[in-house]
Amino acid sequence: MAAPSWPEDLAARFGGNVDYLFGWEWKAWGLYRPDLDALSRATFPIVLGAGAADRGAYYARPSVEIARRIKAPWVEFPGIHMEFLRNPETFGSALKAVATIIQTQVGEVPELWCKEQQPSIPSAAN
Repeated sequence: MAAPSWPEDLAARFGGNVDYLFGWEWKAWGLYRPDLDALSRATFPIVLGAGAADRGAYYARPSVEIARRIKAPWVEFPGIHMEFLRNPETFGSALKAVATIIQTQVGEVPELWCKEQQPSIPSAAN
């Protein structure tokens, strides 16, 4: 199996945004302070996480600290920062597992899953 790769146009897309990133967004990111009280009172589940390959990296640290402060779950996802671009299938599987666990912990099983039904099998024409 080949190693996951970045989309071919990724470098060009990022390169095209450098002026905007550093001219407008960078300062705002550095000044941003999350409202920990509001996050703690959220009426929906909050889960924070980072990529396994980014363990200890400065840009992954905020997710750990915010999760600790608001007493929210924190998970380690496979891969690196933005793994969803490089390996969407692996990232999607991990995200689906987290969402399923959260759903079963905080809510009931969706009604759709409580009814017995025959699986839908796509026809060759589809």
